[in-house]
Amino acid sequence: MHILLVRFSSMGDVVLQTATINWLRSLLGHTLTISFVTSQEFVSLLENHPEVNHVIGFNRRGETWKDLKHKIHSLHREKPIDLIFDLHATLRSFRLRCSFWTIPALTVDKRRWERFFLTKIKSVTLRRWMNNQFFGLGPQVERIIKDFESIFGDSRGRCRTEELRNGPHQELTSLAELPLYQLPRPYIVIAPSASYFYKRWPVQSFVELTQKLLEATTFHYVILAGPDDSFCDAFKVIESDRLHYLQGKTTLKESMSILEQSILCVGNDSGMNHIAEAYGVPCVTLFGPTDPLFGFAPHGASSVTISKELWCKPCSTTGKKACFRDRHYCMENITVDEVKDEVLKVAVIA
Repeated sequence: MHILLVRFSSMGDVVLQTATINWLRSLLGHTLTISFVTSQEFVSLLENHPEVNHVIGFNRRGETWKDLKHKIHSLHREKPIDLIFDLHATLRSFRLRCSFWTIPALTVDKRRWERFFLTKIKSVTLRRWMNNQFFGLGPQVERIIKDFESIFGDSRGRCRTEELRNGPHQELTSLAELPLYQLPRPYIVIAPSASYFYKRWPVQSFVELTQKLLEATTFHYVILAGPDDSFCDAFKVIESDRLHYLQGKTTLKESMSILEQSILCVGNDSGMNHIAEAYGVPCVTLFGPTDPLFGFAPHGASSVTISKELWCKPCSTTGKKACFRDRHYCMENITVDEVKDEVLKVAVIA
């Protein structure tokens, strides 16, 4: 059997879909061929993954839709695709399904309406009651498996999930092991970026947190962010030989290797934390305009989520929407000391 999985973005969501990959492999065995279509910038996440046979990248800036169809057609000629698994459920992935309409397809339920309604319910108590009793939003890593296990005749779905949790990293998600990136160990990764501005804890709070952690521990600390995250220059005021400033200095694979070897990742609701968990590294994750109830919070047993219960949140399903209040309370109300305390607790366990 040959299954084509489709998830173009974003980084964290692509990582979370490795739970589906691992489940399909455990269910259908090594006769299954798994191919994955994603944006070119995220190909590195799945290259050399032990359960993925082919990764197809699509560069929207340098390639046409015809180029992508040609790649998939070539793969289909080599080994016929039996099923398309649409894990993105957008117009783009719908177009892909239509282009290969002769191949059966399954589309994931992303709970868009449920998440939308949760942003409109401004009673914290009612919102939490409705999430548990009505919406049924659970961790994304388990949700897809539960939705589709009956279609695949997986009568052992829940047991199989527990078996995966007892794997090498006690995680449903996984990524390929990478060559070691040379850094003094042990170290903690500080990841201050996020896909949208309003999902970021203030950078000055991250700077203050790092200064206090340097004083309280003997760990090394690594600042990890992308080439466009120049706001991280704020960390340059810290003078310490235990602080390693790598913003914009690493490739995605190098960043993955750094996270793999860390003892803890501290960051916003972003892909960095999901990568860390896929390597079995615990996370301290800060939530602002979005909500852990959406199902995208880090799910590891040792991970910690910090999120303030405010009448105005969640204000959007992705965190892209601008804050309508005079201050960014959902992030500013998270104090440096409470984050530091959680980091120290998790670091001791790690």
